[in-house]
Amino acid sequence: MRNLLFGILIVGFLAIFGYIIFMANFDIFDEPTETELRTECDYEGLRKVKMTQMTGNATANSSIHIYATDCNYNRNIEPEPIFVASAGFIKPEDVSFEWKSFDTLTIQYNKRLEIFQQKAESESVNSKIIFEYITQ
Repeated sequence: MRNLLFGILIVGFLAIFGYIIFMANFDIFDEPTETELRTECDYEGLRKVKMTQMTGNATANSSIHIYATDCNYNRNIEPEPIFVASAGFIKPEDVSFEWKSFDTLTIQYNKRLEIFQQKAESESVNSKIIFEYITQ
């Protein structure tokens, strides 16, 4: 009986130790990090579009975000989210943008991406931007 109790205690200790090592090394619920992929102002230098990639974890896929602001925006004003796409296989090449004209931005994206947000025009940026979407 004593050996059985000792064995259960050892197995329990090893299980807890293994779980701690597993959680520390695999970042299962780690906070996502944001990487800036591209930032570009329009032809007049009035509005800026920024594309970032957010890392995923065990519960969320990686995603690509596109934001719009004024080129010389005040840090107190949050950039306006325009486009958000996600997938387990997402790469920076899956989404791109290009200024088509003074007031139009073309956003191209992989048709296999899951789209969470897709605005038709900006709401908070002076001199509105119209967004045109093309799937690849």
